[in-house]
Amino acid sequence: MRTSDEIYHRVRWDPRFDPARFMLGISQRGDACKRVPLPYFTPGGDIPWHRVVFIEADGEVVWDRATGVDRIDASGAGRVRDPEADLGFGRGEPVGLLGVSPTARTALAWIPPAELWPPIQDIRQDYDPQIHRWPPHVNVLFGFVPESDFERAAPLLAAATADTPVFTARLDGVRTFRHRAYSTMWLDPTAAGKAPWEDLHRVLRQRFPHGLGAAENFTPHLPLGRTRDPRRVTADCATRLDAMTATVWELVLLSRRSHGPMRPRATVALRTGEVRWLPPPDLEAPGPEGTAWLSEITDR
Repeated sequence: MRTSDEIYHRVRWDPRFDPARFMLGISQRGDACKRVPLPYFTPGGDIPWHRVVFIEADGEVVWDRATGVDRIDASGAGRVRDPEADLGFGRGEPVGLLGVSPTARTALAWIPPAELWPPIQDIRQDYDPQIHRWPPHVNVLFGFVPESDFERAAPLLAAATADTPVFTARLDGVRTFRHRAYSTMWLDPTAAGKAPWEDLHRVLRQRFPHGLGAAENFTPHLPLGRTRDPRRVTADCATRLDAMTATVWELVLLSRRSHGPMRPRATVALRTGEVRWLPPPDLEAPGPEGTAWLSEITDR
């Protein structure tokens, strides 16, 4: 069995491997392991090699100190992929990520700017049990590809959004979805018109046709919470929210790991298609949800 530093340097410098798809499991005193992306690990830094207890690639354990697993050469996980082969170009097949099932642990969403958060979060604090899992958001594609396939998705996202215009969203009006036991309240982001949202969803769905939910049922909405008394709570929300406007100029790739919240991993700019990868917030360390990473996507 090779050592953790041997595996690290093999992945870092062997051109057959993609370091961005590897995670290191770091032991912490008295706590569970912290998962650190391999490119963010500093050899010779504060973390000694003996605290690296496992190494994952694409969610698969390829090296494990405790069990003696060393499968990096036997596994295809973490290998550099041929983008054209992966995406089906030149084979007469539909453009899109082939053979990848969507997951409810990821989403492509618009996140409103920070200055709009306070009244929204004030309401969510009262009514939304998901406030610590999700930031304020409008999902454009929910049930997106697994996080391990984000890099494969990036060229398709760029192609889909490169010619998609920036537009203004007006958030005004509290609506509800009725369920059997309760109602979901949501803020309507289409008060200035549904067409830009529908156009954006359509071009993205052409590239990613296998998302969760029927394409024809797309309803842009910003969730505010749940209630069994929708008439009273909707009226309460409406009195606490003034109409707000914001420019939709980028989307955010979100994913959640283990029991953690949905966190941003990359942004995709409308009009240019530029994909910007975000560093993990404090290397996934615990902290106040929705604040540690906020400046990365809203204060620019």
